[in-house]
Amino acid sequence: MFDPTLNGVMAQVDGGKIVLPAMQRPFVWKDDRITRLVDSLLRGFPLGTALLWKTATMQRFRRFQKDLDMDAGITIDFESDHSTERYLVLDGQQRLTSLFVAISGTYNGRRLFVDVLSGEKGEEDPGNAYWDCRFLTEKEANPLNAWPRDTGERNAPAERQVFVKLCDLTKIQPARAGIKAHERATELGLDPEQTQRMTSGYLQCATALASKTALQIHLIDEDATEPMPIEEILEIFVRVNSGGLVLQKSDLLMSLLDLKWNDIQPEIYRAVKDINDKRPFNITRDDVLKSLLIANGSETRFDRLVAFRGRVEELASKLPASLPAVQTAWKSLTLLLMDDCKITSERFFRGGHNSLLPFVQYFFLNPHPQPSEKRRLVVALYLTLMSGIFAGAEARMGAFARTDCVKGESFPIRRLACLVRNNYGIGTLAGLLGRHLDLTLNIAHGGITIDNNPENLQRDHIFPRSTLEKHGTAPEETNHYANFHFLRGKDNLNKSDIAPHKWFKKPGDQPPYSDEDLKERLLRWEILQPGQFPAMIEERTRLIHQRALTLFGLTEADFEALFVAV
Repeated sequence: MFDPTLNGVMAQVDGGKIVLPAMQRPFVWKDDRITRLVDSLLRGFPLGTALLWKTATMQRFRRFQKDLDMDAGITIDFESDHSTERYLVLDGQQRLTSLFVAISGTYNGRRLFVDVLSGEKGEEDPGNAYWDCRFLTEKEANPLNAWPRDTGERNAPAERQVFVKLCDLTKIQPARAGIKAHERATELGLDPEQTQRMTSGYLQCATALASKTALQIHLIDEDATEPMPIEEILEIFVRVNSGGLVLQKSDLLMSLLDLKWNDIQPEIYRAVKDINDKRPFNITRDDVLKSLLIANGSETRFDRLVAFRGRVEELASKLPASLPAVQTAWKSLTLLLMDDCKITSERFFRGGHNSLLPFVQYFFLNPHPQPSEKRRLVVALYLTLMSGIFAGAEARMGAFARTDCVKGESFPIRRLACLVRNNYGIGTLAGLLGRHLDLTLNIAHGGITIDNNPENLQRDHIFPRSTLEKHGTAPEETNHYANFHFLRGKDNLNKSDIAPHKWFKKPGDQPPYSDEDLKERLLRWEILQPGQFPAMIEERTRLIHQRALTLFGLTEADFEALFVAV
């Protein structure tokens, strides 16, 4: 008989009776979400639902991790057997793992402690946590429990705290919780009010796991005479979502592939980890999966693929052989982006990583391009990313990658340029640069180097927009890419409508910009003076074009010739 109490559920998780099917993604919740879940538990709030599937059909699964090391990377070890007492989690993985870790395990080497003197409603906003729960080591907990406080300790709470490991509290028999609390309060010399709060805290923690209603458990095929088909189980898996990760058709596709390619998830996750190592990008599982599909001549739209189960089974037998070469292709592409394109941030990928897939396919087919070919790839990447030609255009991207990227031939840059021209009317360098301000500024700066943190940079007008508008300057001139630059957020505070010849000398409380800072932005003090806006736009436009053409290794005439139909 299934025990629906939290004690029973946790015991079955610990004993390997409740497990995670191969289709499940790894655990992703941060410690603050776990502590908030425990706060909900101790306050008597509903924790949501868990959907479990009881099956005797051979399924690959992995056990719940009791001790999580979120910095160690993803490791997935699967098992399989014919046990009829196994429950596979279709929904609720994040909650169950969080409770298991909080009650029995560790998070990054720390156990969950609860301040048993907290939990009082008081004047707290109901949206805040009432119970102070933290992942701590013993060494970190001791000074928090020390009383009286060190007079030299800054920002220390005025009220006393007593942090106790949750795992110790949940092991106390509820009937003895009050006695244990009173003994501990006497040992610590607590006053009557504190003793009462500690008693309430001990009782709340000791009884929390006895609840049958805190976590609603829904069982599939518990007493089924006709088990639900695996295809319908997989569709349920995709459709349910109770606050964890939103599951997409890619999850269903991965589950279908897993039926034939048993190690698909650990192998792809290992590939993703290797691709992203020492790279400033976040290439995902779905990116690698799509590039594998393209490499095998397949459709990449997951929603269409899952409708043809026979095709998916056929692909599952072919994809593993392509993974090493696809992995290498991704690494070659990300290296080219950093070293040759001077692109070092996710913010520059218009249309997401979909725009990169044709280039992965090209590297898959042509793993060792010559230097001259790499230069063509740089131009093609900027054409793609700045125009957004493949953004939201999955069919166009897939057709181009499968048809136009050919083994032993140069990258089809003219075909790409014609797509850009036909779809967006772009046929000049100025037209392309006006399409994607961030990438244009990346070129203008010679690749972002400010604080080595391009994600947090802001962009702003050099000559203030409000001032230009007062003088009747046309919007297309005011918002021309040559009138923008990247700057730190703290430099952008209180910038308002200060004239550039003043602001660059005194950007708020920050140090003045140096001659080198201006040079990086293709600026001079002379063209920042009042009345020099037209001259600044003309000069900086020319310099940005020069820098772009140097990056591309082309003359402006050669660049524009790419857009001429052949």
